[in-house]
Amino acid sequence: MPSHSAFISAFASHPIDVAFATQDRDETIILFLRKHPITNIGWILFSLLLTISPIVFFPLIDAYNLMPFTFPESYSFIFSLFWYLGTFAYILFKFVFWYYNVNIVTDKRIVDIDFIYLLYNEMTATTISKIEDVTSKVGGFFRSIFDYGNILVQTAGEEPNIEFLGVPHPSQIVKIINELMGKVNSE
Repeated sequence: MPSHSAFISAFASHPIDVAFATQDRDETIILFLRKHPITNIGWILFSLLLTISPIVFFPLIDAYNLMPFTFPESYSFIFSLFWYLGTFAYILFKFVFWYYNVNIVTDKRIVDIDFIYLLYNEMTATTISKIEDVTSKVGGFFRSIFDYGNILVQTAGEEPNIEFLGVPHPSQIVKIINELMGKVNSE
């Protein structure tokens, strides 16, 4: 399979220059996954609305005297400045949340890294030998058109189940994990 960079990719097969904290030296990354880019459309459109709001709505509020009091011009500037800082923080958080929530399939295990907030992340992993079942769920018009969905990896015993949410090519991912399970079970 071809190798390529996973810098901003949502689906990277055998990625180059990718590693994670608990990776073994002899462990090879097979898949590097993020949510499908189409899942970002909602917050991107909302960010655009937040960005143009001061330009469109503030003059309308001023023109129709919808506020019971008036602000000096310098206050309007400060309010706009804080508005755009908040908008930038929202955009940054949403991008970082998408960028750092990753799922990794290696030749030995499956790893789910969830970025909760700036100073906290959660990592769940299970070995391939402990996987009992892999299920993909693709439902709805957009998910079918853009070929993305959820994958549930059910594990044996007290191991936590792992979910890949909104990942591209779910049937291909399930096929790869099933092949890895077959190799482990035949050894």
